[in-house]
Amino acid sequence: MRAAFWRFAHQHYQSRKPLLLVDVAAFTWFAFFALVYGAALLAGWSPDFIEGLVGLLLVGGPLTLGVLHRRIRIEAAKAPDALYRKRLITSR
Repeated sequence: MRAAFWRFAHQHYQSRKPLLLVDVAAFTWFAFFALVYGAALLAGWSPDFIEGLVGLLLVGGPLTLGVLHRRIRIEAAKAPDALYRKRLITSR
C-alpha cells in the first residue's frame, strides 16, 4: 500500500505543487461534520447503522484524505525530486 500511495503521489504531483488549500478544505469539512455529529450525540441522538456509517464517511473520509494530502505536501517540500525518491525507496 505504501508503494502504491507514493506512486500515486509522484504521478499526480511530479509536475505541480500540492496546494495547501486542499488540506484546509479537507480539515474544515472534517471539523464541521465532527462538530455536527458530536453535538447531535451529546444532545441524545442515537444513530442507526446507516446514519452511523454515513457519519463515519462524512467525518473520517475527509480527515483521511487531508492527512494523506498533507503527507504528500510535506514530502514534496523537501526537494524537487523527493516524491520520486520516496517512490523508489518504497517500491523495493
